[in-house]
Amino acid sequence: MLIIWGFKDLDSDMGNVDYLHCNRCNNDSNWKLQKRTSWFTLFFIPIIPYRRVYYVYCPVCHWTTKVPKEEAKRIMEKRGGK
Repeated sequence: MLIIWGFKDLDSDMGNVDYLHCNRCNNDSNWKLQKRTSWFTLFFIPIIPYRRVYYVYCPVCHWTTKVPKEEAKRIMEKRGGK
């Protein structure tokens, strides 16, 4: 019997954070909050999530900064989101 298993990361856009300045590309833009969930897969189907990481990123150059879960929740509450 052949069992195909692996790992997969799925990203979900959580919306805009704030209008910020990026020190990398020197642009001012609405930064985005993103959640990356890492999954254990079985036959290419995501089965068990084993890690969630939150990032804010510049939409121009895609430079990311990791934020703790509490900070991501605060951002979502501030903007009245999900």
